[in-house]
Amino acid sequence: MGIWVKRNIMTNRETVVEINEFDLAQAGWGMKLIEKASNLFMICYEDHIQYMNPAGLKLIGAESHNDVLNKPIIDFIHQDYKDFLSFGLEVLAEEDDFVPLKLTTLDDKSLDVKLLINELQLGPMTAYIVEVQDITAYKRASEAVRDREHRIKSILNTVSEGIITFNSDGVIQTFNPAAEKVFAMAAREAIGKHIEELMPEGTRDKYRRIFERKISHGRSKMMGRAIEFEGLNQDKGEFPLEMTVSSAQVGSERLFTAVLRDITERIQNVERIRHMAHHDTLTGLPNRHLFKDRLFHAIKLSKRYDKCLVLMFIDLDKFKPINDTLGHEAGDTVLIEVARRFRNIIRESDTVARIGGDEFIILLEELDTTESGPLVAQKVLDCLKEPIIAAGEECYLGSSIGMSCFPEDSMDAEELMRCADEAMYAVKTSGRNGFKLYDSALSILGTK
Repeated sequence: MGIWVKRNIMTNRETVVEINEFDLAQAGWGMKLIEKASNLFMICYEDHIQYMNPAGLKLIGAESHNDVLNKPIIDFIHQDYKDFLSFGLEVLAEEDDFVPLKLTTLDDKSLDVKLLINELQLGPMTAYIVEVQDITAYKRASEAVRDREHRIKSILNTVSEGIITFNSDGVIQTFNPAAEKVFAMAAREAIGKHIEELMPEGTRDKYRRIFERKISHGRSKMMGRAIEFEGLNQDKGEFPLEMTVSSAQVGSERLFTAVLRDITERIQNVERIRHMAHHDTLTGLPNRHLFKDRLFHAIKLSKRYDKCLVLMFIDLDKFKPINDTLGHEAGDTVLIEVARRFRNIIRESDTVARIGGDEFIILLEELDTTESGPLVAQKVLDCLKEPIIAAGEECYLGSSIGMSCFPEDSMDAEELMRCADEAMYAVKTSGRNGFKLYDSALSILGTK
């Protein structure tokens, strides 16, 4: 006979997921086995208790299911063993045998127990069935202590995160294999050293002060929080490191456990995504969004230091026939080469961006006058005189360039872009392949 459970479970996104009628019999469990078992049985989802059998409620001193429903399982783990569950139930579920630890009852009594966790797959979600045995005999209690030490060592040696323990003086006492890999340092070299020696030499004084002021007493807000540091790999040098520190009082001594992760790849991925969000994927040039940010910033600096700006809207002439005739791959080759040539004719302090299919924009910053605008515009025209080879063909391009100037035409970013755009279209209608300066009467000065 199966047992069906229907509960509301709060996920880590703070949305309610309803688990509908799952058959525990399919997982090898029956109603009598759970409801009448002498051991504590509970079902956990995302480390929160969703069900506990009568024997379990009695063991921890609960009067009803409401005393335990939706509470984190770690709330019932003794303080000395909370670090054991910091990896989550999924790690302990890999163990084939019972794991010894201590429970804390609702009336704050400590119980020596053995715990076994099995995975329960509920469609796309994973829950855990937890069995807890109360150990009362002295012999069993002694065996549990030895087993606990063995299990902890096994877990520390197999997890992918670097894990070290150190005392209140910051002296390293254990150093697992993953930590050896993170720092390219053997455990025998690390044990006995201060944790500051895992950091770059230039930052050690800072990290020593952080340890002495915020960590060593074990009551800092930093405890249990993931904090980013700079680590020192003996082979590769400095690298970004994430560290989460927790503490436990063992007898008269306070010990600390640090979980360490090399986050180089994660930071690189974030930077890659940030770059993709602000740059054209084909040419690598800034896109319209990033260009506007730079224009707004340049206007602020120009106002502060009484400087000028020149904005150029560039539309490629004869690009569409190339793209239509030779294909998009050839068109991409042309655009990449155009972007390269444009980058080569401006200063490092200036910006060239691609804002559309064959539309580019150039921003000249930190100018004493706007006289250099036409000079750069001529460079744009000249750099496109040489043909571009695409799909085995020589491709010839021109460009229509419209310019606006700060502060003469406007002191507003959007208005400057509109003025340059109007000037560019005026070039288009008057013969193409040239440049024009905007004026308020739509008469164009400086025709080339």
